[in-house]
Amino acid sequence: MEPKLVVHNGGCHCRKVRWHVLAPTSVVAWKCNCSDCSMRGNTHFVVPHERFELLGDSKEYLTTYTFGTHTAKHTFCKVCGITSFYTPRSNPDGIAVAFRCLDPGTLSDVEIRHYDGKNWENSYNQTGISSCSKEQSAIDSTQQQESN
Repeated sequence: MEPKLVVHNGGCHCRKVRWHVLAPTSVVAWKCNCSDCSMRGNTHFVVPHERFELLGDSKEYLTTYTFGTHTAKHTFCKVCGITSFYTPRSNPDGIAVAFRCLDPGTLSDVEIRHYDGKNWENSYNQTGISSCSKEQSAIDSTQQQESN
């Protein structure tokens, strides 16, 4: 059974970028040690793209940085420089949300797991992070098909 989802609001420091995300009150956040995440101190949880929505004119204040494979789209505010969310390489069909950028009051628990971004492929294969951007019903039907 999938946990109950609630609306979490959040955004950047100057509040020019605002969004809401539908996620449980208890999340698994990934602390990555790749060159970009370690410099930014990034710790994020991943949701399916459909559960994330930019609000108002936020898109006008975003810019994007890519490197390496250019799969990850590191979006950040043009005004204050905060990366409150981005499209991760591990989940190009999802959104990684910096849990510290959520407005207070809707998140009850954060379990922090390590993602070894310095050994990206091994960590990708061992952590199961790719399932974080999938709806639970899609994961359940895939597992059922694999067991048949």
